[in-house]
Amino acid sequence: MPRKLKVARHRGVYEKVKGSGIWWIRYSKDGKRVTESIGRHGDAVQIYDQRVIEIRTGVKLGLPLGRRGIKFGTLADDAIKFSVEHHRDQRNFKQRIELAVAEFKNRTADAITPQELGDWLAEMEDARSWTPATRNRVKAAVSKAYKLGMDSLKLRTNPARFVPQKEENPGRLRFMTDEEEIRLRKVIAAKRPHCAYQLDVALHTGMRKGEQFTVEWDQVDLKLGYIYLNMTKNGSDRYVHLNRTALKTLVTLKEDFLSRGFKFSTIFYDKQHTAIKDPSEWFEVACEEAGIEGVTWHTLRHTFASRCVMAGIDLKTLQVLMGHKTIAMTARYVHLSPAHLKTALTKLDPKKKPVRAATA
Repeated sequence: MPRKLKVARHRGVYEKVKGSGIWWIRYSKDGKRVTESIGRHGDAVQIYDQRVIEIRTGVKLGLPLGRRGIKFGTLADDAIKFSVEHHRDQRNFKQRIELAVAEFKNRTADAITPQELGDWLAEMEDARSWTPATRNRVKAAVSKAYKLGMDSLKLRTNPARFVPQKEENPGRLRFMTDEEEIRLRKVIAAKRPHCAYQLDVALHTGMRKGEQFTVEWDQVDLKLGYIYLNMTKNGSDRYVHLNRTALKTLVTLKEDFLSRGFKFSTIFYDKQHTAIKDPSEWFEVACEEAGIEGVTWHTLRHTFASRCVMAGIDLKTLQVLMGHKTIAMTARYVHLSPAHLKTALTKLDPKKKPVRAATA
């Protein structure tokens, strides 16, 4: 059997989880115990010795001499390229990872510690008044860049993995009521009849905005009744199945397209008969005219999920329809209406006993 290599013990350097290959350092600074996740044993020894010298001299030495590896800026560039090729949400990912690039661009990626990342996120959270959700999304983008680097064997550890998540406030989870939909459709029919197509598909498929407005006609199969999404927000492909309403809408829309001779390949258009990428502008105005508050385009996806559950569709099936990787994510979208819940509770009421006929 091959002999297991022994790692020389070094004061202040330890493997928190034996066999993980991730080495930590610990030291005292200003009377406080400090721990840092480093990665490789040799790197941990180097950085520990450097920290000791820094504490004794009061001078920050920077990166250890001879330390080599991929720069964070290069790591981020690789992650952005991957996002462009595999994700619909590439714009937001790029914005988030570039925030970290501004801070760590020329640093060796595996020399950045979880403590440094956590401190930087805390500073950004205070300076920019980030919500916990925004902070978590930025941290997730950094973690994704590191994971891709590890997958390509450019790194051995992901320091962002050791930075704790912030608890998010779910806020008010909004969905559109039947009465609000009726008012909205009246406004659309009067001023924006072409927008009814967009609303119908959103309410009957539950597609994300980024999915719905990038779909091209060659992804739509009107005979078999589905839309094929080859690149979604979570990086996987899926089929969006069409019910009768959604299918009828798309058939009518295709006929309209052919009659107008449109040249663009996406399936929705605006008032100027050009391809539309974001319906938010007209949708917000229409909701205001209909007297509807607190509704965004994403509310329609919430509404789709809630109506599916109220129609008796189980969560596992809804997970597939929504394109979620976990059922926990699907459960967040299920916000049943008060009227539906009240109706459900009536099933607990005792049934009335039959009235017996009076005996002579």
